[in-house]
Amino acid sequence: MLVGGQDGKKKRKKDPSAEFINEICSLYNDAYDDREEDSRPGGEDWEPGVKANHESLGAFKKRLEEYGYEMSSAKIRKILISGECWTTERSREVAMMYKKYKSVKKVAEELGVSEALVTMYLPYEKVVYDLEDKSGAARRTQRW
Repeated sequence: MLVGGQDGKKKRKKDPSAEFINEICSLYNDAYDDREEDSRPGGEDWEPGVKANHESLGAFKKRLEEYGYEMSSAKIRKILISGECWTTERSREVAMMYKKYKSVKKVAEELGVSEALVTMYLPYEKVVYDLEDKSGAARRTQRW
């Protein structure tokens, strides 16, 4: 977002959503890709039936609560997807189809799933909702 500065030059205003996404991704401290079942590049030491080395969403949710963040696993996954720290076959399929059709409804119809499920696997387009550090527009809307 650009805003006018005192010197007449446009300055980029901080985006609380981007900062929040980056913070959560840095706390996750990993990148999950279901094509690599562990943290080693290429998944070289993965064996069927052996648990992967990445942190599960449930475990990460509990760890986030220690930092004072209380969110659902679905919201955490969406934030990690937005920060490009989480990818699965489903999220890649939804992203590819959304890029093709530009419609959540059409993607849901094609996959035979709900629009809510499609939305859950797409990154945030504008903002992360319900942040403590809200944008000016969000604060005005809340007051209204």
